[in-house]
Amino acid sequence: MKIAMPVCGNRVSTVFDAADELLIIDNTTGASPELSRIHWSDDTLIARTTQIRELGVQVLICGALSDTVERMLNAAGVQVIPFIRGTADEVFEAFRNGRLQEKRFYLPGCIPCEGQEQQRRNLCGFRKEGTKNKP
Repeated sequence: MKIAMPVCGNRVSTVFDAADELLIIDNTTGASPELSRIHWSDDTLIARTTQIRELGVQVLICGALSDTVERMLNAAGVQVIPFIRGTADEVFEAFRNGRLQEKRFYLPGCIPCEGQEQQRRNLCGFRKEGTKNKP
């Protein structure tokens, strides 16, 4: 499985658009995962989503991102796990061990919805449909 995280240094970038590069973790063999860093070929969001798809990424773990980008990635077959924070190492380890739902990995203000681990948006300023809540 190929997992990607937009990073700034060794931390998951809090905003997808602001990431300096993409950390790719290839865990296909099951042994020690292979790590590589990719600099974005272009700064546009369309180019970034295309690059992620072309790299064969199956899971993207990231901070905040727009609903449009998330839908584009999902349409390309990429599972998106948004609103995550922490160092790349601890986030990957938590993902691998099924502990990424721990509150310490959520961006401030993001509270998971009970029984809807992939739809955390209800309490993160988004409705389940992905449209912005009115203040």
